[in-house]
Amino acid sequence: MKFDAQRAYHHITQLAFPRASGTAGEFKARAYIVEQLEALGLTVVEEPFDFTRFPAEILPRLLSFVFIAGVVTACWMGTNQPIVASLSCTGMLLIVLALTRWQKSLEWLYNVGKIHTSKNVVATHASAADADFNLIFVAHYDSKSQVLPIAVRALCYCVGVAGLIGLTLMTLIQVFLKAPLPSPLIWAIGGCICFCLLLLQFNFTQNRSPGVFDNASGVGVLIELARCLTAPPLTNKVRLTFLSPGAEEYGMCGALRYIQRHEDSYDTDRTYVINLDGVGAIGKLTLITRYGIPPVMTSRRLGKAIIASSQKIGIDASEIYSPAGVGYDQLPIASRGFEAVTLSSGGLGGAALKIHSKRDRIDLIHEDSLQRVGDVLVHFVRQVVKR
Repeated sequence: MKFDAQRAYHHITQLAFPRASGTAGEFKARAYIVEQLEALGLTVVEEPFDFTRFPAEILPRLLSFVFIAGVVTACWMGTNQPIVASLSCTGMLLIVLALTRWQKSLEWLYNVGKIHTSKNVVATHASAADADFNLIFVAHYDSKSQVLPIAVRALCYCVGVAGLIGLTLMTLIQVFLKAPLPSPLIWAIGGCICFCLLLLQFNFTQNRSPGVFDNASGVGVLIELARCLTAPPLTNKVRLTFLSPGAEEYGMCGALRYIQRHEDSYDTDRTYVINLDGVGAIGKLTLITRYGIPPVMTSRRLGKAIIASSQKIGIDASEIYSPAGVGYDQLPIASRGFEAVTLSSGGLGGAALKIHSKRDRIDLIHEDSLQRVGDVLVHFVRQVVKR
């Protein structure tokens, strides 16, 4: 069955309203998704889960104040006690680098603090229960807005990390080369870092974004894919799961809880996970297959297979590296050894600069872009079935 971009676009328009986790908008969006998937004859389950906002909202602020203290210490000790300064800077830099990668050992933090609840929507096809290969399509349905524009946040992150790297190098130079550096320069760099960290403290989460690009677009494509792909003979050969997690905007909570609960149900060698997040905007199709510093690979076979499908049908697509500080639902799943990618569209400008704001509206989405995403994925699934 052919992917219909108009149908996907219609679903997106029906979800174009604020729907932060715990609000009436979230409940309304989830009810719509359940209704649409049940109408396709799928077995739909709403899986409740608990989570806390500590990792996404409280921990970063606590770390920011720790870093500010560490930076001030490094600047104060920079000329007189360079060893202390270098140890402070190096320790902070190692923490920053570690937090650019999903840390499975820190998942217990999602149980710290006030407990909130949400639900994952999980849809499967009964005829595929005995299939020996699994494809999981993922698209989170919640949205959020934030006080600071994404461009300001990105600039603060970049300046802060670059400044910390520079400050670390300067303190190490003083230790190993015995070359004293100007104290005003050290304080200037430290001041920039502290200013960025303090500014980010005002980046409060709100519920004002219609969340079209992030991520009604992904949900619309997921529902239309469910219609296309659950017709025989595909469903007899591949077990398809359509997962729409909640609370993604608070640190990929829904995806984390899903894989914690179902990890043993899937064979990592016979399961592919495709996350849809920010599709349908102008720009070529992109596949996020690496993230973090140093880069972590989340897919070796899957990304190449999707690229091969795009080339066969004449659609431009490429694998890309995700910068630090950007989270996707593929991350907690890939940390278990599953092949996982995130499909998105557009470059660093345009739609990407409007997410988490009131400007994330339906005018960002184009039917021809949705069609390209759908055509690539339908072709890819058919290639998987032929194996």
